[in-house]
Amino acid sequence: MARILVIDDNPSVLQSLGYFLESAGHTVFLATNGEAGLRCATGKPVDLVLLDIEMPDMSGLAVCSAMREDATLREVPVVMMTGRLLREVVVPARAAGARVVMGKPFDLDYLHATISRYLPAGTPGVAASPAAE
Repeated sequence: MARILVIDDNPSVLQSLGYFLESAGHTVFLATNGEAGLRCATGKPVDLVLLDIEMPDMSGLAVCSAMREDATLREVPVVMMTGRLLREVVVPARAAGARVVMGKPFDLDYLHATISRYLPAGTPGVAASPAAE
C-alpha cells in the first residue's frame, strides 16, 4: 500500500485519519504542525500528503508551496483539508498546489476514493484510473 503523511494540528483528526488509513493497509506518518510535516516529507519518501490548511505557525498553504519548490517533493500529490470550504480558502489552496481541497468533517468513502485517485498507478490495492486527472 501507500506511504501517506497526515499533517494536522488537531490530535483527534490525526488519530482518526491514522486509524482509518492504517486499517486500509497504508503506512502512515503523522505530524502535528507544518514545520514537522515538511521535515517528515523531506526525510521520508511519501506517496501522498493529507494537509490541513489552517494551522498555527506554518499554514498548510506555506507547506504546500514549500513542497512545490522542492524538486524531490513537487510531484507528491497534496490533498488539503479545511473546516471552511469556502471560495476564499479553496482558491489559494489550489494555487499553492493542492490537487483537491476537502471539507472537514469528511465522508470516509469520499476520502478513500480521493486518496486512491491521487496515488501513483501501480500502488498495491489501488486501481489505475485513466480518467483520474
